[in-house]
Amino acid sequence: MVKALFTNGNKIILRAVAAVLAVILTVAAFAFSGCGLMTASNTERWVIKTIKDNYYYYDEMDKDGLEDLSVSEIVKRLDIYSEYYTPEELLALVKDNSGEKAGVGISYIYVEEGKCSIYPEGGCLLVMVVGNSPAEKAGLKKGQLLVGGSYNGQTVRFDTQNAIADFIDPIAEGASFTLTASTGESYTVSKQNYNASYMFMATNASAWTATFNGQGEVNGIAEVQDSETRAIEYLPDGAAYVSMSQFYGQAADEFGYMVKEFTNQHCTSLILDLRDNGGGYVDVMLDMAGYFAPSSKLAMTARDRNGKETKSYSVNHGNNLLPDGTTVYVLANSGTASASEALIGFLISYGVLDYGNIFLSDYSEEFLSWAGEDYKTAQSYGKGIMQTTFTNWLTHEALKLTTAKIVWPNGKCIHGEGVTEAAGCRTVEAEWLVTPSDTELQRIIEMINE
Repeated sequence: MVKALFTNGNKIILRAVAAVLAVILTVAAFAFSGCGLMTASNTERWVIKTIKDNYYYYDEMDKDGLEDLSVSEIVKRLDIYSEYYTPEELLALVKDNSGEKAGVGISYIYVEEGKCSIYPEGGCLLVMVVGNSPAEKAGLKKGQLLVGGSYNGQTVRFDTQNAIADFIDPIAEGASFTLTASTGESYTVSKQNYNASYMFMATNASAWTATFNGQGEVNGIAEVQDSETRAIEYLPDGAAYVSMSQFYGQAADEFGYMVKEFTNQHCTSLILDLRDNGGGYVDVMLDMAGYFAPSSKLAMTARDRNGKETKSYSVNHGNNLLPDGTTVYVLANSGTASASEALIGFLISYGVLDYGNIFLSDYSEEFLSWAGEDYKTAQSYGKGIMQTTFTNWLTHEALKLTTAKIVWPNGKCIHGEGVTEAAGCRTVEAEWLVTPSDTELQRIIEMINE
């Protein structure tokens, strides 16, 4: 399985990347105990009741002996997107998804020596460097291969799946250590608290990232310190490249400031990179949609397990729109999921985006053989369902459940199918998930220029 490394406090967690389009609800918990407070012994009953009332696949799940199971055993019978949270886990999750993070700010996949022709030496391949993180500030970039690290005079080789986690985890917050790339460059980093940025913008002349005030709120964007090196010189004049890593935190506000800069730079085409963007919160997606179309526009509808439309979602604000006539391109792959696919559906439904301007990663046989079932080629993920997190406000525990199927404004649902070449999208050769100089993006720009 393709794994990713996420920093959370002083811990480093290895986990599979999840695709989520989520909302959070607070649910009263006295249904099982009169008007009294729930006790720990009632947790299972609250979980079962919440599942029965809301779970999209309830009619299909195995309900034999459900009342005799523990919470963890019950959750194992649900789909891969459903999860139970203790009060501590819920607080940590909400904080993390708000953009308040701690750690280094990288995610990676481990590539064994000799398993990849692009990275023959093997090591930890960076698939994400979180914006505004210590790693980004140190100069680390997606597509680099980390082969080792040093701390307190000791050097470690990253030659196993867990080597980098075992190296970083014991290091105290604020203590500096070095990470070394396969090309020989070394980067000095430390674990810190920071506000994550989810957007990055570049033209062929400069590059921008978000700025934050003392309260952790986005208050604008600024040219990055190494803007000349982070500019994408092969972009055509008038084109702006914007990457979005997740639909969390203040990502939509960041994009709003970038739209203003897009206008100031007199750009006429937007290349929106949603590769490996696994989704996030509904509200962030609705805010993003508000920069492409007026607030009166329907963004998506939710249908329950009986096929009944339970809620319609409209664009949140609909101001600071992209200039009329802007040509929009979207980059996607099989890690593009959920909220990303919902945004694509919104843009398609209102003619902002043409299928012919969607570029899908067509992975090499080498990569697909290495990745196994975790990645498919020439399609987006295909997640047209949403999750709701039900919070027990008396005990502060929570249960995330799949609750609805998502339908685009044009009536289409892509669940289990994804956005595909058959719909008219274009495919682009991709040797690996990421490459040192993003050769996939270079090919896409060549196709656009043609």
